[in-house]
Amino acid sequence: MRIKSQKDFFAGLMFSITGAAFAIGATNYTIGDGARMGPGYFPLMLGIVLTVLGAIVVLQSMVIETEDGDRVGTIAWKPLWYIIRANLL
Repeated sequence: MRIKSQKDFFAGLMFSITGAAFAIGATNYTIGDGARMGPGYFPLMLGIVLTVLGAIVVLQSMVIETEDGDRVGTIAWKPLWYIIRANLL
């Protein structure tokens, strides 16, 4: 299968990885059930939803052809450096 939109593919991949990390991290807390939710219930559900949405975006980026191709460009290092430097100052 070929990637049609690189931007959507990498965005969905980022969402899936972040959601999976939240879901895995939430298992360290007491989950509980629907009637008596524990402190890990909300981060677990949020992680699962984020992972599913990321997977949908990844699959759509491989199936749906976009008009402009949506290629990922190079990283703009100069503005990135300015932003990091401003935060450190």
